[in-house]
Amino acid sequence: MTLLLLLFILFVISAVVGCAFFLEDFDEETASWWLGSLSRVFHAGIAPGDRLIYRKPKVSPHPGPRARNVRPAENGYCYEVDKFWTVAGVLEDGRLLAKTRTGKEVCLNREDERLRKARLIERLRYRRRFPAV
Repeated sequence: MTLLLLLFILFVISAVVGCAFFLEDFDEETASWWLGSLSRVFHAGIAPGDRLIYRKPKVSPHPGPRARNVRPAENGYCYEVDKFWTVAGVLEDGRLLAKTRTGKEVCLNREDERLRKARLIERLRYRRRFPAV
């Protein structure tokens, strides 16, 4: 019985890790559809202390190594970068107050498509990037 439980746990952990890396291999359109639909489910229960990932759009002549969805623009390249934030509080009007790694506080709308809760694998993988509240 213990052996079956151990095999089941190993199977579940490997399946979760495999799915996390599999989502990163999708093209941007498919991945954004998947993550967008998942983020709508996760938005319902956001509380202080939760980890958030915000995909911030940027424009620069030289995109960095973590740039995603890079496309040419007039002033160089237009791309997106993942920002790792922690919820510091929920305001009365439903907006979120998030804390950045540099200590700044940002007000966010819950319905923003670029905002989503970090999945378990992301919370473990990027744990050093999330600020402490």
